[in-house]
Amino acid sequence: MIRRFIFIIGVFFSIHLQAQTGIGTITPNSSAKLEIAATDKGLLIPRMTATQRGNIVSPANGLLVFQTDGVIGFYVNTGTAVSPVWSRVNMDWTKTGNDIAYTAGNVSTTGALTGGNSSTSSISGFVANINTQSGTTYSIDATDNGKVIQTTGASAITISIPTGLPTGFNCTVVQMGAGQITFSGTFLNRTGFTKSASQYSVISILNLGSNNYLVTGEMSN
Repeated sequence: MIRRFIFIIGVFFSIHLQAQTGIGTITPNSSAKLEIAATDKGLLIPRMTATQRGNIVSPANGLLVFQTDGVIGFYVNTGTAVSPVWSRVNMDWTKTGNDIAYTAGNVSTTGALTGGNSSTSSISGFVANINTQSGTTYSIDATDNGKVIQTTGASAITISIPTGLPTGFNCTVVQMGAGQITFSGTFLNRTGFTKSASQYSVISILNLGSNNYLVTGEMSN
């Protein structure tokens, strides 16, 4: 009993003097407050659901948990105890040298995307989506933003340009078939033309804002 007491006292003073704690090692690394050493076991972080994580009272900045439902993974509070921001620690992004890649799902932003802004800057791996129309009428909508609309029919087709498309909306229209294209709606055109010139004509549509649509290109009446 006395030897056990002496041993406990010795461990206490050893920990106190080192200001470090080792589990599985009696020589914790000098840079670590706590070192856990093992070759056959790992460290199990507290596991909980998203609701349980949200119920943590005043979570400290840097608090780490493992979420078991929803988007499963490690979450760390990057905010404050008063206003926690739980950010998932993930490996969705793959880094190779100075390049990063993301292959699962979509990447979106509500802010601005910026590039190198130099003569050598480039963007690659993107192609225009082709919207093929073979009927006699078609109404452009917001999903056509950035697309190429090609008409392939032998009969004339009317393409309507509605109001309410987002500012900056733009698309390209190509008459691939024999049928001439007539554009309907309120838009600006230097010559007042409303139709495609002939087969293989290319026309661009751009919304400058406040429903000021500019429709220009190879056009005629």
